[in-house]
Amino acid sequence: MSPQAIFPSDILDKRKMIPHCEDIVTTIVEPLACCDVWTVSVRDLDQREAEFIHGFMPMARTAVVLGHHVVTEEEWQWYATENGGQRCAADDHAKEVCEGLQQKLEARGFSTEVVPYPGESGLQFRFVAQAAGAGAIGTNAFLLHPEWGPWIHLRVLATGASTGTKRVGECVQVCNACGICVSACPAGAIQDTRFDGLLCRSHRRAKGEYVPVGPQRELRYCAICAQCCPIGDKPQARSGVVEHPPAA
Repeated sequence: MSPQAIFPSDILDKRKMIPHCEDIVTTIVEPLACCDVWTVSVRDLDQREAEFIHGFMPMARTAVVLGHHVVTEEEWQWYATENGGQRCAADDHAKEVCEGLQQKLEARGFSTEVVPYPGESGLQFRFVAQAAGAGAIGTNAFLLHPEWGPWIHLRVLATGASTGTKRVGECVQVCNACGICVSACPAGAIQDTRFDGLLCRSHRRAKGEYVPVGPQRELRYCAICAQCCPIGDKPQARSGVVEHPPAA
């Protein structure tokens, strides 16, 4: 039996007119050479990420991943803010683009929320990005973009819009398992099969990385595991940066 025999033609026409999430968000991101966007159905996320999205926005059907290509070290330099938060130029830009995506989706009638960042939101963006096909998580625990490598800053939105993208399996492997990050990590937190985040943070805290430095209140975070990765072009280096003072 044909669809026309089951549904009236006006209902079929309305269904054809319902936009998919990716059709809406790409109109915002396409003009931006520095960004890309991916979508994934919440039901196609792993349990931990799906549970977070459902708790954060119960009516959400799709997770939208925004990726900003970091091309200079300065734009990924974090600074402590007066209110106890932190910011960097890459995230400032990504947040602005996310707000544009949110406005576009809501203008089409779809409730949309931007997952809070930075801070402990409880959602690991890289796992959502991997499920959406933005790249694959490497040995260094970074989401590695096929062209940008680890130099991608991620943001995530949840929306009630549906996605027309069908999941076709895991993202193509990007990490070549060269082991360079394993031997380069000063904390020994990167191993062949796992990343010890607690060990990483403990080492960085001991070095005083979470204490603002200088009049601009810079946060000198370790980026060795990204800098040594052979995937993607390294961003333009900062100049005139004084080394982080030793911990007291």
